[in-house]
Amino acid sequence: MDDSQHKQRVKAIALLSGGLDSTLAIKLMLSQGVDVVAVNFVSPFCTCSPRREGSCHLASAIARELKVPIRVLSKGMDYLRIIERPRFGHGRGLNPCLDCRIYMLKQAASLMETEQAQFIVTGEVLGQRPMSQHRAALDLIERESGLMGRILRPLSAQWLPPTIPEQNGWVDRAKLMAIRGRSRSEQLALAKQEGVELFGCAAGGCLLTDPVVARRLKDVFCFCPDYDLRDAKLATFGRHFRLHSGLKAVMGRNQEENERLARLGTDWPVLELADFPGPVMVLRGTILDGDRVPLGRLLHRYAPKVTADPVTVRRAWGDQREQWVVSGSTTDQELDAWRI
Repeated sequence: MDDSQHKQRVKAIALLSGGLDSTLAIKLMLSQGVDVVAVNFVSPFCTCSPRREGSCHLASAIARELKVPIRVLSKGMDYLRIIERPRFGHGRGLNPCLDCRIYMLKQAASLMETEQAQFIVTGEVLGQRPMSQHRAALDLIERESGLMGRILRPLSAQWLPPTIPEQNGWVDRAKLMAIRGRSRSEQLALAKQEGVELFGCAAGGCLLTDPVVARRLKDVFCFCPDYDLRDAKLATFGRHFRLHSGLKAVMGRNQEENERLARLGTDWPVLELADFPGPVMVLRGTILDGDRVPLGRLLHRYAPKVTADPVTVRRAWGDQREQWVVSGSTTDQELDAWRI
């Protein structure tokens, strides 16, 4: 047996979002004989993920295509606390891009130890994202994650100082790329050259940059001190109304959203019209005596098939049931005042 057979194979943990850049980064590592374990992070705010718990079909499909194992990790309450109070601030929405990268890399570092890997690979491109991919940001992320010299960015490596994998000869720096800026032309050309056809989210996707989602999350952080992951999921769909500081109503806009609300609202009051099809409403907070009528009128406003007045509202919460009758529907002025 020769010396090369005695050498331990080099292994890397690669962040795989399902986008083009992270897919190409893994491809470049595989072409140099590096063993890769992909890690994909899922959260309610990732537009690369389907709206289904614990899955990102695209990332898993790409991992199968590349023949690499994948670990899927969920961003939990610790991540929501970061969104609420990031050390390094928000972007234009509620996106804590620097803190998010540090969070994911710290998780990847733990996985690196578990998998006995030597370094971490990302698809970051110098200058592509204004908040998190300029040189100072990359340096900050590396320091704060505790991974100095062990984060290899294959697509922009030629613009960056040599990393430990390059210095140790685990990776040939000459075969790495010198891509920078926001254009995707070089990545698309490389994808064609390498035969990479399965990828998505070419421009990335995070609902935390959406002003509506950001506004709803700010409302959660302000008025729901006991918030949990269900509140984060609620912020991404439906119609949201705050009647007062102690009560928020969320209504589905279609059958799919109604079903999602019904599942999320197992511990929260659920309201529907008793005799007509219409939206499901989930309540977050405490119903005061004067809230029943405006809630019923709000349901009436968004139930287009209602042909009678007054209507009966049905409320279910655990084993509790109640009904009441309301007339009329919410005015435009009330909607403007309540809408989140």
